[in-house]
Amino acid sequence: MNLLYPSCGDTTSCTDYSSQCPDWASGGQCESKYDKHYVPFDLKPIAFLLGRWRSEFGGKARFPTIPNFTYGEQLDFKLSDTPLFGMPSMNYSAFAWGINNKESLHSEYGFFTVKNHTNTIGLTTVMSNGFTSVEEGQVSGNKIVLKLVDIGRISWSRDLPVLDMIREITLIDPTTLEQRLQMETLTHKMQDHTFIRYKKVFP
Repeated sequence: MNLLYPSCGDTTSCTDYSSQCPDWASGGQCESKYDKHYVPFDLKPIAFLLGRWRSEFGGKARFPTIPNFTYGEQLDFKLSDTPLFGMPSMNYSAFAWGINNKESLHSEYGFFTVKNHTNTIGLTTVMSNGFTSVEEGQVSGNKIVLKLVDIGRISWSRDLPVLDMIREITLIDPTTLEQRLQMETLTHKMQDHTFIRYKKVFP
């Protein structure tokens, strides 16, 4: 619970009992899940991710099995509720759209965790195409490099089995985030798959 603003139970709006909640919300004081002051110690190496990042049409995707295309995407990183037991984590969500009529292309949801007192990080993700993945890697300064550890897929997925994947996330400056993804499938060796640069839109 937020002891300074105890009635603000939700991080996106103040809907509890205090008459001061609208004032706190308008001042951004209920957005503790995006506030670096509330980051647990173990998550501090990735605190720079916190916030909402968006690129309207800056994404580039390519792979031998698909036509090249441009896309938009929004990422959201916010603190999870502090668990009574277990590791603290950071919620992660992403959704991508086509640039012509903004049709949905892909979405994924997951959690970032950091190994206690280290710069070793993990990302577990579930995706709209029927895949789940576990990635592990290192954070150094403002750059994260993750490598695929395990992947699962539903039996009727139409996508090619992914054998390996490398994800790089880099903070270019306080309002610019960059992500690059390389992928290896059953039929094609490791190569660039997507690249996108986002601007911070919240907070």
